[in-house]
Amino acid sequence: MFRNALDDLYPKKLIPVMISLSGIDENKKVNEISRTERSHLVELTKKFPVTLTGIRGYNEAIITQGGISVKEVNPATMESKLVKGVFFAGEVLDVDAVTGGFNLQIAWSTAYAAAHGITKSQEEEKKS
Repeated sequence: MFRNALDDLYPKKLIPVMISLSGIDENKKVNEISRTERSHLVELTKKFPVTLTGIRGYNEAIITQGGISVKEVNPATMESKLVKGVFFAGEVLDVDAVTGGFNLQIAWSTAYAAAHGITKSQEEEKKS
């Protein structure tokens, strides 16, 4: 069923929201979901609107854990070793440290490397 297929895609509390927004019957069998419905779910996922309502203090600051394994990323360019043209930076990577400067530094450094990797990749594409 559609509702059961979403467990690995979204956080538990987000699943009912995505089901509702997708317009796909939660009891529909996954193999019966049309190409149009799948495409709509993909676009919904990629363009999911989020509204920030405020910030919290330093005592509540958290980091994310998990993410893309650094073994799957070229450290010089931050490009995926599995999918050419896909670059990663910051907390989408499976790295973490004490909240604050360490995580900020890894975010800035990987973003810098990714930006240069993207630029290099684009220049190589123009040459070919």
